[in-house]
Amino acid sequence: MVEDAPNERQNITTRLTRLWDIDVPIIGAPMAGRAGGELAAAVSQAGGLGMIGVGANTSAEWVTENARIAREATQSTGGQAGSGAQENARGSFARRMMGQKGSTGSAGGPAGSAGATDLGNFGIGVMLWAIKDQPDVWQAVLDARPKVISLGFGDANGYVEQAHDLGISVVAPVNDIAQLRQALDAEVDVVCIQGTDAGGHTGRMGTMPLMQTILDYLMRSAPGIPAAVAGGIGSGRGVAAALAAGADAAWVGTALLGSPEALGSDELRVAAVKATGKTTLLTDIYDRAEKQGWDTETWPTRTVANGFTDVYAEMSERGEVTDAELVDARAAGGDFAEDLKLHAGQGLDLLKSEQPAGAVIEQMADEARLLLNRTLF
Repeated sequence: MVEDAPNERQNITTRLTRLWDIDVPIIGAPMAGRAGGELAAAVSQAGGLGMIGVGANTSAEWVTENARIAREATQSTGGQAGSGAQENARGSFARRMMGQKGSTGSAGGPAGSAGATDLGNFGIGVMLWAIKDQPDVWQAVLDARPKVISLGFGDANGYVEQAHDLGISVVAPVNDIAQLRQALDAEVDVVCIQGTDAGGHTGRMGTMPLMQTILDYLMRSAPGIPAAVAGGIGSGRGVAAALAAGADAAWVGTALLGSPEALGSDELRVAAVKATGKTTLLTDIYDRAEKQGWDTETWPTRTVANGFTDVYAEMSERGEVTDAELVDARAAGGDFAEDLKLHAGQGLDLLKSEQPAGAVIEQMADEARLLLNRTLF
């Protein structure tokens, strides 16, 4: 629902905005290589929740520095994690927070652990298949004390408990029912329904059918779990559609690729604005060329077509190219070494200009409010 706020705008209140104590139900995706501390801070300052993306080659020092940037920029925004009403929340994090609501002690975790008041108003996303071999990076994520950790692309069991012990909420991106069940078994607090329309590593089912399937499952089997929706949401119309369908937030990444706070070159931002959703495709060739350990059958990459993909994407599908050939093609001096790699989703047509991330979030929220409040004739 939409509630009055002290400023000129109104908050859009859902279970997730109450759980994470944010003003609008829009989450900045933790895009590895594109979402650092500045982008996360900008989204949070606009009333949503910004997230920092941790990639397979990210160092612990980088995590610490970007978390510092996000924390310092957002110290005067947002509240403590879980300070709002959580009557419908399910996970162990929410149960502890509910039990301590209104108390004077630390929220979340056992005695002696950091409380929710220590948490920064931002999130950090990790790739579980990679983080299991990077204990120093995982520890840096925990030490950063974000409000939320996104645990994607693997089994979250064990990691959820470590986050909960520090009062940190956990969200898990899921691309099918099997991944959803695995996330629920791990007792995550929130799920993100990620359709294949999303950019970067994603699943193979379209956002709209996947959203309906998983929201129906949650309503029957886990009604207390809030859900965000990702994949192709690039305007307030998409935000409103997700909320009207019964979701609790929209999860956006491609919409922020033209923002100056996003990591990467000016060339990447210009390319994102010029590209269209029709030019995106799913492929495994970047992971093979970069020797990444992704399960690309489950999580292919949605990327913008270029000379490299034109030559090798279909060859890879047919099994007609080796890893060594792909490595050579992208290596210095290779035929496609200079081709711009732009991972993006099918919502690219909605990205029309380079705007600050805060303006993008505010515009989305304003449009969603108007649509949610409109009268149907």
